[in-house]
Amino acid sequence: MSAKLLLKHEGLTLSSYEFDKKTLNIGRQGGNEIQLDDPAVSGHHARLVLKPNDYLENYYDVYLEDLGSTNGTIVNDSKIIRQLLKHGDVIRIGSHEFTFDSGADDEHYEQTAIYLPDS
Repeated sequence: MSAKLLLKHEGLTLSSYEFDKKTLNIGRQGGNEIQLDDPAVSGHHARLVLKPNDYLENYYDVYLEDLGSTNGTIVNDSKIIRQLLKHGDVIRIGSHEFTFDSGADDEHYEQTAIYLPDS
């Protein structure tokens, strides 16, 4: 399984965005991998970044970074600038709510690294 963001509304999953590269941009303008048509979302609002794990080769941690947005990026009801994501984290950007799915089989890990095999 691979990591993904699940766009949810009233408990239903509307869209799923899988990580297929090391950055995933979120915003209102075209050119973002996740484009949100919402006036509360900045043109270039936030970015998901895969960073190599310090301890496990070919494993990556997933960070969410706010790009200086007007209305902020919220993780688990807290405004963030940069946040290491954990399985099940709830992300709010404008009126959109996402759930982070690490793709892990064991949901008891506090933090999950993402494995990307060499191409």
